[in-house]
Amino acid sequence: MSAASLIGDVPEFDMPLWAGLDPVARLELQSELQQVFLRGGEVLFEEGDPADALYMLVSGALGVSVQGSHGEQRRIARITPPETIGEMALISNTPRSATITALRDSVLLELTRTAFERLAARWPSVMLYLSKLLADRLRATTRSQPVTFTPATLAIVPVTRGVAVLEFAHAFLQEMRRNHGPSVDMLDAMPAHEDENWLYRFEATRERVIYVAAEPSGSWTGRCIRHADHVMFLACPGEPLVPEAEALTCAASSWRRHDLVLLQKADASRPMSAHPSLARLPVDQRLQVRAKSPADLQRLIRTSSGRAVGLVLAGGGARGFAHLGAIRALREHGFPIDLVGGTSIGSVMAATAAIQIGLDEAKDLMRRAFVQNPPLNDYTLPLVSLVRGHKVDARLFEHFGDRNIEDLWLPFFCVSSNLTTGTAHVHRQGPLWRALRASIAIPGLLPPVIEPEGVLVDGAMMNNMPADIMADLQRGPVLGIDVARDVAFTSAAEEEKKAPFLRRLLGLPAQAPDIVSLLYRSATISSDAQTLKARAHAALVVHPPLADVPLRGWEQFERVVEIGYEHTRNRIEAGALDGFKVT
Repeated sequence: MSAASLIGDVPEFDMPLWAGLDPVARLELQSELQQVFLRGGEVLFEEGDPADALYMLVSGALGVSVQGSHGEQRRIARITPPETIGEMALISNTPRSATITALRDSVLLELTRTAFERLAARWPSVMLYLSKLLADRLRATTRSQPVTFTPATLAIVPVTRGVAVLEFAHAFLQEMRRNHGPSVDMLDAMPAHEDENWLYRFEATRERVIYVAAEPSGSWTGRCIRHADHVMFLACPGEPLVPEAEALTCAASSWRRHDLVLLQKADASRPMSAHPSLARLPVDQRLQVRAKSPADLQRLIRTSSGRAVGLVLAGGGARGFAHLGAIRALREHGFPIDLVGGTSIGSVMAATAAIQIGLDEAKDLMRRAFVQNPPLNDYTLPLVSLVRGHKVDARLFEHFGDRNIEDLWLPFFCVSSNLTTGTAHVHRQGPLWRALRASIAIPGLLPPVIEPEGVLVDGAMMNNMPADIMADLQRGPVLGIDVARDVAFTSAAEEEKKAPFLRRLLGLPAQAPDIVSLLYRSATISSDAQTLKARAHAALVVHPPLADVPLRGWEQFERVVEIGYEHTRNRIEAGALDGFKVT
């Protein structure tokens, strides 16, 4: 056992372990117990430790995790009062099978092995209770589902100068009560003469609690963080991390989520960047909130409470224009888009949503980029690829400029395929245009993007529908738009109708796809198995009917956008997307 301290006599608690015992047995059991206090983030015991005691959780919360095959910690379960912990290894006399971590300040009762064996011999009902508990847990294990992250306590902590913490916290509380009702409460100081048990009772009588720290350090700030499932570090763009917040750079916990919330000006057209020193904070997401913007606060609330809508857009060449129509239908019917991700052409469409340009502007941008002046025609000697890619590079930089992924209005990621490692590469930071360039680099058609991580090409080869990556964020339901599942080559695009004389001269079938179309399709279908697996992580996948649209049918831009719009609108009106509604 590590980091645990005994804190005095055992108080009177109603625990299942002694329920049903006669008064004498109950008193004997209670006399053997010792009270243990764990601070949030501390470890009770680790996987592989000897089993020397069992514990009963009185207040707080614990997390159960095991080591995965790649050395990572996998979350198994959350434990809340009044559960018993560690009895399996104690009864079987085997090492601990999991690591137990305090998710917040917690009080436990400890029963040592020696005391347990003595009590079990004298009072068989104790062993009967534990045997039933073991059977119940074994049944639950056989049908266990991944642990979902649904924070009940949040902490707001400033990390730069110039942050109006209380003003932000009150606005956040007001908007959260619109979502969850009056059972949400806020606490910005510890009442005099109260203790951890008071805080536990305070939390137990409310649906959600927001802890507010006025300073980045101090005893109250530490308590806020230890009690929080989700921590929001508040910062002003461009302002450095204050020295008092340096301790927060090592405050990470695999069970506690941390976000950096950048408070932007009300009239900001694009987010200002965070100071480089803030990169030292252990955060899962950077989230942008404009001053006096209820819409941004509502998105922050959804993102921090497990109710955000994550939109994932698949690749599929010209069929990807359907994403613009789908986004239009979602916006018209009031469905939020809180996080976005995509692959290949889907990553480009997702980027237009992440920078929050209007749909008409996005359509004009895509029309100019792909229809009016196609970029894939600067052909070259095919040593590396059929085209140089210079026009693609210039077009991406022209439309997305010097933006970095971490400085977009919406959290964004895109996927490329790393030929060096043979794995999918997820882009979450760095220049947006270059990440998009890697995600659309169809092997043989466009040159690969060379990065320190490896040789990067089109993400569709590895994961064309990265719903699994979005789901791993555990921010809420995932909505996928799949434009690649339909069959291809059922009709010829304009490019495939060209050079009929040359085809006859070379003995090629008149309707055979050309090499560019073949490369497009090869990249799209090579990840079918992974895509099907990833689709299973989405709450819903919308599949516009695009079988008669060639992969290079750029000239069908308006028609494809309309197909995406009509199909998504029909699914909405049929109730298929009701689970994504804002309540």
